[in-house]
Amino acid sequence: MKKKIIILGYMDTKGEEYGFIKDNIEREGYETILIDTGIIGDPRVKPDISNLEVAKAAGEDLNKLKTNPTREKITPIMAEGAKNIVLKLIKDEKACGLISCGGTQGTTLATYIMRALPVGFPKVMVSTMASGNTAHLVGIKDIVMIPSIADILGLNRITRKILKEAAGAICGMVKIGQEVTADEKKMVAITNVGITTPGAMKAKEVLEEKGFETIVFHAVGTGGMAMESLIKEGQISAVLDFATIEVMQQLTGGILASNSERMTVAGNYGIPQVIVPGGIPCTTFSPHESIPAHFKDRKFLRHNPMFTNILNNKDEFIACAKEHAKRVNQSKGPVEWFLPMKGFCSNSTLGQPFYELESNEAYLETLKQELGKDIGISVLNLDINDPVFATKVSQKLIEMMKNIKN
Repeated sequence: MKKKIIILGYMDTKGEEYGFIKDNIEREGYETILIDTGIIGDPRVKPDISNLEVAKAAGEDLNKLKTNPTREKITPIMAEGAKNIVLKLIKDEKACGLISCGGTQGTTLATYIMRALPVGFPKVMVSTMASGNTAHLVGIKDIVMIPSIADILGLNRITRKILKEAAGAICGMVKIGQEVTADEKKMVAITNVGITTPGAMKAKEVLEEKGFETIVFHAVGTGGMAMESLIKEGQISAVLDFATIEVMQQLTGGILASNSERMTVAGNYGIPQVIVPGGIPCTTFSPHESIPAHFKDRKFLRHNPMFTNILNNKDEFIACAKEHAKRVNQSKGPVEWFLPMKGFCSNSTLGQPFYELESNEAYLETLKQELGKDIGISVLNLDINDPVFATKVSQKLIEMMKNIKN
C-alpha cells in the first residue's frame, strides 16, 4: 500500500493551489488525502473528506452552522474536527505526512492541528506569515514553515515554484522518515543552559557509556515544554532535570520562563527524575535596556550582546525552592534532588560575580522544609560543572532506572 500524504485546508478559496500540490505529490509516487476545511463556498478541487465530515467529527452540523456563519464561530469547530480526523488517520497508520498552505486564517487552523501531532511526523506549512514571528504558530513542534512570498491566491510563476518545492519537501521528509529504524535504547532527557553545559556534557557521556540514548533540551522556556511534550508521547524513560532555571525565570519575569506545567509532567507519568537547581542564580533579559527598574541595582553579566543575566537574591531563591518542591511533591515516580553547594551555574562558583553561598543555603533549608519526606536530597560540596558532580547525578539516575520494574 502506498504511503498517503494529507493535504489540508480551504478547498473553496485555495482549491487551485491544493490541486497543484496534489499533482506534484502524486507525481512523486505518493497518494494523497484531501481534507476540506472551507466554509465559504463549494470546493474547487474534489476532497476525499468533505467539510461536512470535518464539522461532524467535531460534533456539529455544518449546514446548521452556515445559517448564521461567522469565521470566529465556525473556524474553531472545523479546526477541532480536522484535528480529530488527522489524529485518527495517523493512529490507523493511513497517513505519513501533512501539508497545508494559507494566509492568516488557514495558517492558524492548520498549525493548530500540526501542533497536536507527534514530533517526527512530517509537517509542512506554506504561509504568508512564515517570515514573521511564528512562535505562536510553531509552538514546540517540528513544523516546517515556508514563506509563500506572494499571497496564496492563484497560481503564477512564483507561487508554482514555492508550492512545488513545498510538495517536494513533504515527499522528501516522508521518504527519509521511512528509512529510520526503531531504536530500542531507553531515552533519557537532560535539561541544560549555557552556564551548566560542562556538567550536562559529562552527564550525557556517563549515561551514553551505560547504553542509554540521551536527548538534551535547551532550558530557555520552550525547551522544558518540548521535553514534557515528549514525555506525554511516551518517548522519555527518565529525566535528568539539570537546569530548572525556567521556573525561577517564571517567578522573576525573565525571558526564559516556562509555564506552570513545567516540572510536573515527569512526576505525573511516574518516570524517574534527578533534579538539580541549575541556572537559578540568574534571570535573563534581552536586550540590556529591557531590564525592569526594580532590577537595575542588581549585579549583572552580559551572556552575549543580546542577553543579559541579573543576579537573583536570597528571597527569590527561597521562593524558587518552594515552587520547585510544590511542583514535584505529587510525583508518582522516584525523585532525588542534588544540590551543588559550590555553585548552581558557572557564574556562581567561588570567585565569580554571582557567587552567593547564603542564597544557596537558603534554597537548601527551604527545600528541606517544603519537600515531601519520600524525596531524597543529596548535598555535595561541589559545583554543578564539576565532572564528579555530573557523574554522581547520572549514576543515581541509572540506579533509579534499574530499580523500576518494566
